[in-house]
Amino acid sequence: MHSRYDAVAQWYARFTADWLPVCVPYLPEDLRDQRVLDLACGNGVLSRLIADRGAAVTAVDSSAGMLRNATPADHVEYREGDATNTGWWDGEQFDGVVSNMALMDIEDLDGALAVIASVTMPAGWVLLSLLHPCFPGREDTGTLSSWPPSDGYSWEGWWTTGSDGVRGHVGAHHRTLSTYLNAVLHAGLEFVEVIEPPADVPRYLVLRCRSRSN
Repeated sequence: MHSRYDAVAQWYARFTADWLPVCVPYLPEDLRDQRVLDLACGNGVLSRLIADRGAAVTAVDSSAGMLRNATPADHVEYREGDATNTGWWDGEQFDGVVSNMALMDIEDLDGALAVIASVTMPAGWVLLSLLHPCFPGREDTGTLSSWPPSDGYSWEGWWTTGSDGVRGHVGAHHRTLSTYLNAVLHAGLEFVEVIEPPADVPRYLVLRCRSRSN
C-alpha cells in the first residue's frame, strides 16, 4: 500500500517530535474499558496517549513507513490499512473513533467518513481535526492555509505549499467548510460541537460528533 507519507516518514518524525496532537484537549478524560479507533494514526503518538487514558486502541494507517516509526505500547494494536475501506476491520464496533489532522490527506472524503460511521457503535463518539478550510495564510510565516493563495476559497483540489512544512512535503486536499460539514452529516454522523482552537487566524477545525443511535 503506497502513501505519500512513506517517503517522508523519518523527516516527519523529527519535524513533529514536539507537537501535541490537535485532538488531545478535546478527548474524553476517562476512556477506561473503551475500544477506540485511531484512523490515519501516523506514527501513533495520539494512539499511545489514548491508551494512557485506559482505552484499547486499534491504530490504522496506510503508510508502512509511518507505522515503522510507531513505538510499541500496551493496549495499542497497529494495523496497516486504508481509511476508505474496512479491509483491516474485525467487525467489532468501536466505542469511539478519532482521526487527527488526516481528512485533508484523504482523497475520498466520503469513503473515509462512511468507514468511520460504520465502525462506530450507535451513539458512539467521533472526534475529527483538520486544517481550518476558511482562511488564507502562509506556512512559512506560521499562518497555515488550507488553500493556495493563487486560487479562491471555492476552489477544491490537491495542492502543496512548496515550503519545508508538512504541507510542503505531502500536500493537502482543500475543501470548503460546507463540503466538510455536509459530508459528515451525509455519512450519518451528528454534530455535538464545532471547535476552533484559539488563534489570531484559526489554523485548525475540530469536530466533535456522535454516530446516530439507530
